[in-house]
Amino acid sequence: MNIKLFFTVVLLSSFQLFFAQDIKSETIKLATKTTITTVTTIKDTIKVAPEVAVKLTTNAEKEALKKEAKTLNDKIKEEKKALREAKKIEKEQKDFEKKQKAFDKRQDKILSSEKSISKIKTKISNEERNLIKLKEKFEQKKSKGKLGSTEIEKENIKISKRQIKVNKLEGDLDKAEEKLHKMRD
Repeated sequence: MNIKLFFTVVLLSSFQLFFAQDIKSETIKLATKTTITTVTTIKDTIKVAPEVAVKLTTNAEKEALKKEAKTLNDKIKEEKKALREAKKIEKEQKDFEKKQKAFDKRQDKILSSEKSISKIKTKISNEERNLIKLKEKFEQKKSKGKLGSTEIEKENIKISKRQIKVNKLEGDLDKAEEKLHKMRD
């Protein structure tokens, strides 16, 4: 987009220079042609010089020059206006792209949070299942009377550790859900 703008600016400035030089060269040619053809002696040049000035400054030529200048100025104004609008459109496009990128980034974060929540939920369900199995085994062994007091304590410690792990995962789940809720708002 910058290349297009640069090319447009160069093109506009070259048009401006082309027309500016063209006008000056034509007026000089007119003046030199009239002085060369009418000048024959020094006395004639003195007499002809005011006539040449009068010829150059006739109303028709002045009006033609004014019209050309006005059209050039109008073209320049239109080109400047087009440049301003192009810059405005480019800025709006950049803003839109920036907002779109931020939105996409936010959506990606929300998706990753949802995935982590689902993983935590599956871990919790697995740990609860394992905890239930561990308790059942403990109760079976206890009911059969195969466990001593130290073995009962060891099993109680294992069960407590599993329960602590489940509670920790539930805390992590609450934090992740809160984080997700904040992202969505």
